[in-house]
Amino acid sequence: MKEFKFSYDEENDDLFIYFPDKKSKGAVEIGNFVFDFDEDENLVAIQILEASQVLSKVVSKILELSKIKELKVDVINFRNMATIQLKIITDSGQDTANIIVPRIKQEKSPALSYI
Repeated sequence: MKEFKFSYDEENDDLFIYFPDKKSKGAVEIGNFVFDFDEDENLVAIQILEASQVLSKVVSKILELSKIKELKVDVINFRNMATIQLKIITDSGQDTANIIVPRIKQEKSPALSYI
């Protein structure tokens, strides 16, 4: 697992998880998640909107997001899907959340060939 940096905006309840040295070349929004990818289609950031509500559905422990000490992320690609494993560490312990999303590939849209 790779250690990502993170910031939590308590007022808006947004959790932003990112590689500080990587640049996003594109993003995809799926529900309460925004996934950022680099030029090689590697995940470089995740934003979770309404994070308290979303994470309460995918982790077994109740987490106070403002008390997160460390976040590790692993991305496992298989076929047309990817599993994003979040390891969330707080003073009171750790928990793991698995988020399954369609694998994103940057391809030119066929609709653009008609323009």
